Amino acid sequence: MKQITFKLSLVTLFLIVIIFSVDFVNHQFSNSNGGYDIEKTIEMSSEVGKVLAADKQLINSDWIEKGFEGQLDHIEFQLGTTKETILSGRGDAMDTGFYEGGEFFRYDDATFFINPETDRLVAIALSTEGYELDAAKLKEVLGSPDVSERNEMEGLWMYEYYLDKYSLIFEAEEEGGKILFTWLRERL
Repeated sequence: MKQITFKLSLVTLFLIVIIFSVDFVNHQFSNSNGGYDIEKTIEMSSEVGKVLAADKQLINSDWIEKGFEGQLDHIEFQLGTTKETILSGRGDAMDTGFYEGGEFFRYDDATFFINPETDRLVAIALSTEGYELDAAKLKEVLGSPDVSERNEMEGLWMYEYYLDKYSLIFEAEEEGGKILFTWLRERL
């Protein structure tokens, strides 16, 4: 009899804990007392998912428009920005060095190339290997490039869009292949 009473007491205690837990969770997700609105949370999660899916696409027609202004999509600095502004805005780079006579600063999302004579930004490069981007997608979204040729110096296939005094360049290992790098630079 003591065992049955003990078991009933445990079951009752367990049920009380569950009831209070459910009430606590409901209270946390209600609009009252500064709690969370579960419907709003789900809606926000959905929007974040859409943004992440859009990011996976990487390019859109804004790239051409912004490129004419010396801006590369989501990068906060325009071509012509001073080295000092970049370093004060971004902090220490993951890697630094020299490339084709200029200084570079590599961060996790972009590499900035500085003209050593002017200390100004002359090119921005992005690694695009993680994205589903190839020549067909470029043409679909941005139209036909002004140049499509092998860059013998780099050993990569290059698609170049002329944007007045700037060039938007996409590089792949081979013609029609997956795009590995994207550049916005001053035209030579």
